[in-house]
Amino acid sequence: MKTAGRPRRPKRARNAPRKHGRPSPTARNPKPRTPGPGPRTPDSRHRVLAAATAEFALRGFDGTTVDRIAARARLNKAMIYYHFRSKRALYTSVLRDVFTSIGDHLAAIAASDESPAAKMDRFVATFVLEGQRLSHVAPIMLRELAEGGRRLDEETYKVMVRILRTMTGIVEQGRATGQFADVDPLLLYLTTIWPMVVYLATAPIRHAVARVARFDPHRFDPDRFIGHMQMLNRRALMPAAAGAGPIGEVS
Repeated sequence: MKTAGRPRRPKRARNAPRKHGRPSPTARNPKPRTPGPGPRTPDSRHRVLAAATAEFALRGFDGTTVDRIAARARLNKAMIYYHFRSKRALYTSVLRDVFTSIGDHLAAIAASDESPAAKMDRFVATFVLEGQRLSHVAPIMLRELAEGGRRLDEETYKVMVRILRTMTGIVEQGRATGQFADVDPLLLYLTTIWPMVVYLATAPIRHAVARVARFDPHRFDPDRFIGHMQMLNRRALMPAAAGAGPIGEVS
């Protein structure tokens, strides 16, 4: 026969909070939560690229930090690393995206049914106008030029070479049809592209020079510069047409 005694307490569930005394070990040391990158909105990659492009143009690669890019994009750093594995990968993505965009426009001109002369004029105008729209790329390229292109990888060079091949293809077409003089397409590319890159990267200097020299700053306007570059190319390619007005219009 069992003796009467106090009723037994039900067992407390493991890790349940205690009413009195010290908390359980698990309650004292909860497992830390790792913050995620946050909501991945459709435009988050675009915002990262836009912010990175502005920062790289303003401060260069070494002076730009992921923190600055995140602050400009109004995203956290985890979101940046979700899209890009490193600052270097983000930098090369900026360049590839820019040159892909410009290359697409120029390739469409080369594939058109226009004459080689009209294509060359439109190539020059489009490069300058797109360079103005993508205003940060020229300062980045001048820094890379000064530093020997040490951060450009093979894939980035391939994207850049597409622009070279587009222009040299137009020149070779004009030579093959007897419309252009016997010029070296590669050398013409160098004497066309780099003056345009310098023009696009030096807007503040141009305005300062105009102020100090006291001449009309509109003499540096894009339409005047485009016409000047077109005229120089015509003198190289078609000496007899050097004095003519612009051959092609950009719609």
